[in-house]
Amino acid sequence: MKGIITVSYLFLLLSIAAVQPHSLMAEATGLAPGGEKSVVNVNSASAGEMAVIPGLGEKKSQAIVKFREKHGPFAKVEDLKKVDGIGDKLFGKIRPYVTVKTDGAGRAQIKQ
Repeated sequence: MKGIITVSYLFLLLSIAAVQPHSLMAEATGLAPGGEKSVVNVNSASAGEMAVIPGLGEKKSQAIVKFREKHGPFAKVEDLKKVDGIGDKLFGKIRPYVTVKTDGAGRAQIKQ
């Protein structure tokens, strides 16, 4: 009987450990509760808000802000490739998480 309780307890712990990283990963990748994806407006977001985009990080986010300050708002998302360090590969990775809408909102929610 003691062995069954021990195995059950171990199974419970392993189940909890398997679920928690998944929820942390969803939060880190910009997935919001309810299957929504967080989309960042690169024309109004701060470097800190953009840094959470998978693959972007602090330095590239700061480069986007500096580029935007020097050249004005981005007309289309593809203009991000004009920023030093953002090529086709990185652009493909960040594309689902960015927008250039000029409605003044820094973050938007879209259904997947």
